[in-house]
Amino acid sequence: MGKQRDSDGRSVELLWAGRGQPARGPKPAFSLDDIAGAGIAVADAEGIGALTMARVAARLGVTPMALYRYVPGKNELLDLMTDAALGPPPPPGTGDWRAETARWAQASLARFRTRPWLIETAQRRVPIGPHWLGWLDAGLAALAGSGLPDTELVPAVMLVDGHVRATAQLAVGAATTARWAADFARALEAALGDPRFPALTRVAAAGGFAATGSDDAFAFGLQRVLDGIAARASQAAAP
Repeated sequence: MGKQRDSDGRSVELLWAGRGQPARGPKPAFSLDDIAGAGIAVADAEGIGALTMARVAARLGVTPMALYRYVPGKNELLDLMTDAALGPPPPPGTGDWRAETARWAQASLARFRTRPWLIETAQRRVPIGPHWLGWLDAGLAALAGSGLPDTELVPAVMLVDGHVRATAQLAVGAATTARWAADFARALEAALGDPRFPALTRVAAAGGFAATGSDDAFAFGLQRVLDGIAARASQAAAP
């Protein structure tokens, strides 16, 4: 636990103060943005599993030992990469709270779809960097007009963000591959009418498994989440 805390603290220093640059010796050849960009390039091209300090160092044209003068280890490198890949949130718009929250959620989903490896790194470690806090601030601002008490805004943002991340996982996971879809169709056909699956049979007969786009499913779920937030806001405002 102590080593993990030390790593997390070092990441915060790098993300906010840029203290990963060497204190002695010649002028640094790279910025932390350069290093994060090199790591992102490796992950974009080959997946996050291919990321090593040696691969990033090679892309920058230095030895791994030289890279360690800037970044203490892979965990800190992943945090720098994740925050850089998140980028800034969308600027505030002029819609009502539902429209602004939906816009925030859609922009967040688009980031994960652009870089599938980002959902894996963001779930394992949440880098407390400027971009991550910027997205949190933007989500809070979008929900501010909902009527929820300020004490409930953070859980509400987490609820919306959970729907975004669940959708992103399905979008980049095995469930979206053509092989999985074909296997599911065969299993579903075989299960129809089986007394062990009465609800499944009923829903299938009603067309509940008709093909719908992932965007439709995301929008449906998001609107139900917002319905719940609206209901809670009305409840909180009642005498």
